[in-house]
Amino acid sequence: MSALTQQLANGVALGSVFALYALGFSLVLANLRVFNLAHAAVFTWGAIVAWRLVDGFGIPLVLAIPATAVVSGLLNVACYLLLVSHLERRKNKELAGFISTLGGFIVLTEAALLYLDRRAVRLPSDSFPSATWDLGLFRINSIQVLILLVTVVVFLAYRWLLRSTSLGRSIRTAAFDEEVARLMGINARGVSAVVFFISGATAGLGAVLVAMAFTVIDGKLGSAYLITAIAVMVIGGFGSMSGVFVGGILVGVVSTTTTAYISSSYRDVVIFGVLLVFLVARPTGLFRGSDVEERV
Repeated sequence: MSALTQQLANGVALGSVFALYALGFSLVLANLRVFNLAHAAVFTWGAIVAWRLVDGFGIPLVLAIPATAVVSGLLNVACYLLLVSHLERRKNKELAGFISTLGGFIVLTEAALLYLDRRAVRLPSDSFPSATWDLGLFRINSIQVLILLVTVVVFLAYRWLLRSTSLGRSIRTAAFDEEVARLMGINARGVSAVVFFISGATAGLGAVLVAMAFTVIDGKLGSAYLITAIAVMVIGGFGSMSGVFVGGILVGVVSTTTTAYISSSYRDVVIFGVLLVFLVARPTGLFRGSDVEERV
Protein backbone atom coordinates (compact mmCIF):
# COMPACT_ATOMS: atom_id res chain seq x y z
CA MET A 1 0.00 0.00 0.00
CA SER A 2 1.36 3.40 -1.00
CA ALA A 3 1.40 6.01 1.75
CA LEU A 4 1.03 8.76 -0.84
CA THR A 5 -2.07 7.27 -2.45
CA GLN A 6 -3.58 6.77 1.01
CA GLN A 7 -3.07 10.45 1.81
CA LEU A 8 -4.53 11.41 -1.55
CA ALA A 9 -7.63 9.33 -0.79
CA ASN A 10 -7.94 10.89 2.65
CA GLY A 11 -7.47 14.32 1.10
CA VAL A 12 -10.29 13.79 -1.41
CA ALA A 13 -12.68 12.87 1.42
CA LEU A 14 -11.61 15.83 3.56
CA GLY A 15 -11.72 18.16 0.58
CA SER A 16 -15.28 17.08 -0.15
CA VAL A 17 -16.33 18.42 3.25
CA PHE A 18 -14.45 21.66 2.56
CA ALA A 19 -16.26 21.94 -0.77
CA LEU A 20 -19.70 21.46 0.81
CA TYR A 21 -18.92 24.08 3.43
CA ALA A 22 -17.59 26.60 0.91
CA LEU A 23 -20.48 25.98 -1.51
CA GLY A 24 -22.92 27.62 0.88
CA PHE A 25 -20.76 30.74 1.07
CA SER A 26 -20.35 30.80 -2.70
CA LEU A 27 -24.08 30.53 -3.46
CA VAL A 28 -24.95 33.53 -1.29
CA LEU A 29 -21.94 35.52 -2.48
CA ALA A 30 -22.92 35.00 -6.12
CA ASN A 31 -26.57 35.85 -5.49
CA LEU A 32 -26.29 38.90 -3.18
CA ARG A 33 -22.59 39.85 -3.27
CA VAL A 34 -22.63 39.41 0.52
CA PHE A 35 -20.17 37.22 2.40
CA ASN A 36 -22.50 35.62 4.94
CA LEU A 37 -20.29 35.07 7.99
CA ALA A 38 -23.28 33.73 9.92
CA HIS A 39 -23.00 30.65 7.67
CA ALA A 40 -20.12 29.45 9.86
CA ALA A 41 -22.36 29.51 12.94
CA VAL A 42 -25.19 27.80 11.01
CA PHE A 43 -22.66 25.04 10.26
CA THR A 44 -21.95 24.71 13.98
CA TRP A 45 -25.64 24.55 14.84
CA GLY A 46 -26.16 21.91 12.15
CA ALA A 47 -23.76 19.59 13.98
CA ILE A 48 -25.42 20.41 17.32
CA VAL A 49 -28.90 19.67 15.95
CA ALA A 50 -27.72 16.33 14.56
CA TRP A 51 -26.14 15.43 17.90
CA ARG A 52 -29.28 16.38 19.83
CA LEU A 53 -31.55 14.41 17.49
CA VAL A 54 -29.40 11.27 17.59
CA ASP A 55 -28.06 11.32 21.15
CA GLY A 56 -30.91 13.12 22.89
CA PHE A 57 -34.00 11.85 21.08
CA GLY A 58 -32.68 8.53 19.76
CA ILE A 59 -33.55 9.36 16.14
CA PRO A 60 -31.62 7.21 13.62
CA LEU A 61 -28.87 9.10 11.85
CA VAL A 62 -30.40 8.34 8.45
CA LEU A 63 -33.44 10.41 9.50
CA ALA A 64 -31.45 13.00 11.45
CA ILE A 65 -29.41 13.99 8.39
CA PRO A 66 -32.32 15.37 6.29
CA ALA A 67 -33.92 16.86 9.41
CA THR A 68 -30.67 18.67 10.18
CA ALA A 69 -30.48 19.99 6.61
CA VAL A 70 -34.01 21.43 6.90
CA VAL A 71 -33.40 23.02 10.33
CA SER A 72 -30.09 24.51 9.15
CA GLY A 73 -31.75 25.85 6.02
CA LEU A 74 -34.49 27.53 8.05
CA LEU A 75 -31.94 28.99 10.46
CA ASN A 76 -30.07 30.50 7.51
CA VAL A 77 -33.30 31.97 6.14
CA ALA A 78 -33.85 33.58 9.54
CA CYS A 79 -30.33 35.05 9.26
CA TYR A 80 -31.26 36.46 5.85
CA LEU A 81 -34.49 38.04 7.09
CA LEU A 82 -32.91 39.52 10.23
CA LEU A 83 -29.45 40.42 9.01
CA VAL A 84 -29.46 40.97 5.26
CA SER A 85 -32.85 41.57 3.63
CA HIS A 86 -33.32 45.10 5.00
CA LEU A 87 -29.90 46.13 3.65
CA GLU A 88 -30.43 45.17 0.01
CA ARG A 89 -31.24 48.68 -1.23
CA ARG A 90 -28.26 50.32 0.44
CA LYS A 91 -25.44 51.43 -1.84
CA ASN A 92 -22.88 49.80 0.43
CA LYS A 93 -24.94 46.65 1.02
CA GLU A 94 -21.91 44.37 0.60
CA LEU A 95 -20.00 45.97 3.49
CA ALA A 96 -23.15 46.47 5.57
CA GLY A 97 -24.14 42.84 5.01
CA PHE A 98 -20.68 41.63 5.99
CA ILE A 99 -20.79 43.59 9.25
CA SER A 100 -24.38 42.54 9.97
CA THR A 101 -23.67 38.83 9.39
CA LEU A 102 -20.51 39.14 11.50
CA GLY A 103 -22.78 40.19 14.36
CA GLY A 104 -25.05 37.24 13.66
CA PHE A 105 -22.04 34.93 13.63
CA ILE A 106 -20.91 36.19 17.04
CA VAL A 107 -24.38 35.85 18.57
CA LEU A 108 -25.01 32.35 17.18
CA THR A 109 -21.54 31.13 18.11
CA GLU A 110 -21.90 32.39 21.68
CA ALA A 111 -25.35 30.78 21.86
CA ALA A 112 -23.83 27.48 20.73
CA LEU A 113 -21.09 27.71 23.36
CA LEU A 114 -23.68 28.40 26.06
CA TYR A 115 -25.95 25.60 24.84
CA LEU A 116 -23.09 23.10 25.06
CA ASP A 117 -21.84 24.63 28.33
CA ARG A 118 -18.53 25.25 26.52
CA ARG A 119 -17.81 21.54 26.26
CA ALA A 120 -17.31 19.16 23.37
CA VAL A 121 -19.84 16.45 22.58
CA ARG A 122 -19.82 13.47 20.24
CA LEU A 123 -22.22 11.51 18.11
CA PRO A 124 -22.77 7.99 19.49
CA SER A 125 -20.12 5.65 18.10
CA ASP A 126 -22.76 3.22 16.84
CA SER A 127 -24.85 5.86 15.03
CA PHE A 128 -23.35 4.90 11.66
CA PRO A 129 -22.04 1.44 10.65
CA SER A 130 -18.27 1.49 10.36
CA ALA A 131 -16.48 -0.64 7.77
CA THR A 132 -13.11 -0.44 6.01
CA TRP A 133 -12.17 -1.76 2.58
CA ASP A 134 -8.65 -2.40 1.33
CA LEU A 135 -8.51 -1.43 -2.35
CA GLY A 136 -4.86 -2.30 -2.82
CA LEU A 137 -3.25 1.12 -3.10
CA PHE A 138 -5.28 2.63 -0.26
CA ARG A 139 -7.94 1.91 2.36
CA ILE A 140 -11.28 3.66 2.49
CA ASN A 141 -13.94 3.52 5.16
CA SER A 142 -17.72 3.76 5.04
CA ILE A 143 -17.80 7.35 6.32
CA GLN A 144 -15.41 8.50 3.58
CA VAL A 145 -17.59 6.75 1.00
CA LEU A 146 -20.68 8.49 2.37
CA ILE A 147 -18.92 11.88 2.31
CA LEU A 148 -17.93 11.42 -1.34
CA LEU A 149 -21.38 10.22 -2.38
CA VAL A 150 -23.19 13.06 -0.60
CA THR A 151 -20.83 15.67 -2.06
CA VAL A 152 -21.16 14.40 -5.62
CA VAL A 153 -24.95 14.11 -5.35
CA VAL A 154 -25.26 17.62 -3.88
CA PHE A 155 -23.14 19.22 -6.60
CA LEU A 156 -24.95 17.35 -9.38
CA ALA A 157 -28.32 18.28 -7.87
CA TYR A 158 -27.34 21.94 -7.67
CA ARG A 159 -26.09 21.94 -11.24
CA TRP A 160 -29.39 20.46 -12.39
CA LEU A 161 -31.38 22.91 -10.27
CA LEU A 162 -29.54 25.97 -11.55
CA ARG A 163 -29.44 24.99 -15.22
CA SER A 164 -32.61 22.99 -15.84
CA THR A 165 -35.38 24.46 -13.69
CA SER A 166 -37.37 27.69 -13.66
CA LEU A 167 -36.21 28.32 -10.09
CA GLY A 168 -32.62 27.99 -11.26
CA ARG A 169 -33.23 30.48 -14.07
CA SER A 170 -34.72 32.91 -11.55
CA ILE A 171 -31.69 32.49 -9.28
CA ARG A 172 -29.29 33.09 -12.17
CA THR A 173 -31.24 36.13 -13.35
CA ALA A 174 -31.27 37.64 -9.86
CA ALA A 175 -27.54 36.92 -9.55
CA PHE A 176 -26.87 38.69 -12.86
CA ASP A 177 -28.97 41.80 -12.18
CA GLU A 178 -31.50 42.23 -9.39
CA GLU A 179 -33.29 45.12 -11.12
CA VAL A 180 -33.68 43.14 -14.34
CA ALA A 181 -35.08 40.26 -12.31
CA ARG A 182 -37.70 42.54 -10.75
CA LEU A 183 -38.68 43.92 -14.17
CA MET A 184 -39.20 40.35 -15.34
CA GLY A 185 -41.61 39.73 -12.48
CA ILE A 186 -39.21 37.68 -10.37
CA ASN A 187 -39.57 38.02 -6.62
CA ALA A 188 -35.92 38.79 -5.91
CA ARG A 189 -36.37 38.67 -2.14
CA GLY A 190 -38.08 35.28 -2.36
CA VAL A 191 -35.28 33.99 -4.58
CA SER A 192 -32.70 35.23 -2.08
CA ALA A 193 -34.53 33.46 0.75
CA VAL A 194 -34.46 30.22 -1.27
CA VAL A 195 -30.73 30.64 -1.90
CA PHE A 196 -30.15 31.14 1.82
CA PHE A 197 -32.19 28.01 2.57
CA ILE A 198 -30.15 25.96 0.09
CA SER A 199 -26.93 27.39 1.50
CA GLY A 200 -27.94 26.57 5.08
CA ALA A 201 -29.11 23.07 4.17
CA THR A 202 -25.74 22.42 2.56
CA ALA A 203 -24.01 23.65 5.72
CA GLY A 204 -26.14 21.27 7.78
CA LEU A 205 -25.18 18.32 5.58
CA GLY A 206 -21.51 19.21 5.77
CA ALA A 207 -21.70 19.60 9.54
CA VAL A 208 -23.19 16.14 10.02
CA LEU A 209 -20.47 14.63 7.83
CA VAL A 210 -17.77 16.43 9.83
CA ALA A 211 -19.35 15.23 13.08
CA MET A 212 -19.35 11.66 11.78
CA ALA A 213 -15.79 11.77 10.47
CA PHE A 214 -14.11 13.61 13.35
CA THR A 215 -16.69 12.94 16.11
CA VAL A 216 -15.96 16.09 18.14
CA ILE A 217 -18.64 18.83 18.12
CA ASP A 218 -18.13 22.13 19.92
CA GLY A 219 -19.43 25.68 19.76
CA LYS A 220 -16.66 26.82 17.42
CA LEU A 221 -16.84 23.98 14.90
CA GLY A 222 -17.79 26.27 12.02
CA SER A 223 -15.13 28.81 12.94
CA ALA A 224 -12.42 26.16 12.61
CA TYR A 225 -13.20 25.74 8.89
CA LEU A 226 -14.01 29.36 8.05
CA ILE A 227 -10.60 30.46 6.77
CA THR A 228 -10.21 27.19 4.88
CA ALA A 229 -13.52 27.86 3.12
CA ILE A 230 -12.25 31.27 2.03
CA ALA A 231 -9.12 29.62 0.64
CA VAL A 232 -11.27 27.11 -1.27
CA MET A 233 -13.31 29.89 -2.90
CA VAL A 234 -10.26 31.96 -3.84
CA ILE A 235 -8.40 28.97 -5.28
CA GLY A 236 -11.44 27.60 -7.09
CA GLY A 237 -12.73 30.97 -8.27
CA PHE A 238 -15.34 33.17 -6.61
CA GLY A 239 -18.84 32.31 -7.76
CA SER A 240 -17.86 29.14 -9.64
CA MET A 241 -19.57 25.97 -8.44
CA SER A 242 -17.09 23.78 -10.32
CA GLY A 243 -14.26 25.81 -8.85
CA VAL A 244 -15.55 25.28 -5.30
CA PHE A 245 -15.59 21.50 -5.83
CA VAL A 246 -12.10 21.32 -7.36
CA GLY A 247 -10.71 23.89 -4.93
CA GLY A 248 -12.07 21.92 -1.99
CA ILE A 249 -10.43 18.71 -3.19
CA LEU A 250 -7.13 20.49 -3.80
CA VAL A 251 -7.11 22.08 -0.34
CA GLY A 252 -8.05 18.75 1.23
CA VAL A 253 -5.16 16.96 -0.50
CA VAL A 254 -2.72 19.73 0.48
CA SER A 255 -3.95 19.47 4.08
CA THR A 256 -3.54 15.69 4.42
CA THR A 257 -0.21 15.44 2.61
CA THR A 258 1.24 18.33 4.63
CA THR A 259 0.10 16.67 7.86
CA ALA A 260 1.57 13.32 6.80
CA TYR A 261 4.91 14.43 5.37
CA ILE A 262 5.72 17.67 7.20
CA SER A 263 3.68 18.42 10.31
CA SER A 264 0.13 19.33 11.22
CA SER A 265 1.57 22.55 12.68
CA TYR A 266 2.48 23.68 9.16
CA ARG A 267 -0.80 22.67 7.51
CA ASP A 268 -2.39 26.12 7.55
CA VAL A 269 0.90 27.74 6.55
CA VAL A 270 1.12 25.58 3.44
CA ILE A 271 -2.56 26.06 2.55
CA PHE A 272 -2.25 29.82 2.73
CA GLY A 273 1.05 29.69 0.89
CA VAL A 274 -0.87 28.06 -1.97
CA LEU A 275 -3.58 30.72 -1.55
CA LEU A 276 -1.03 33.52 -1.89
CA VAL A 277 0.39 31.92 -5.02
CA PHE A 278 -3.06 31.94 -6.59
CA LEU A 279 -3.71 35.53 -5.54
CA VAL A 280 -0.51 36.60 -7.29
CA ALA A 281 -0.42 34.28 -10.30
CA ARG A 282 -4.12 33.65 -10.96
CA PRO A 283 -6.36 35.93 -8.88
CA THR A 284 -9.49 34.72 -10.72
CA GLY A 285 -8.88 31.19 -9.43
CA LEU A 286 -8.90 27.89 -11.29
CA PHE A 287 -12.36 28.49 -12.73
CA ARG A 288 -13.36 31.93 -13.83
CA GLY A 289 -16.94 32.68 -12.77
CA SER A 290 -17.54 34.93 -15.75
CA ASP A 291 -20.86 33.73 -17.04
CA VAL A 292 -24.11 33.55 -15.13
CA GLU A 293 -24.20 29.76 -14.91
CA GLU A 294 -20.78 29.63 -13.34
CA ARG A 295 -21.41 32.51 -10.98
CA VAL A 296 -23.79 30.34 -8.99
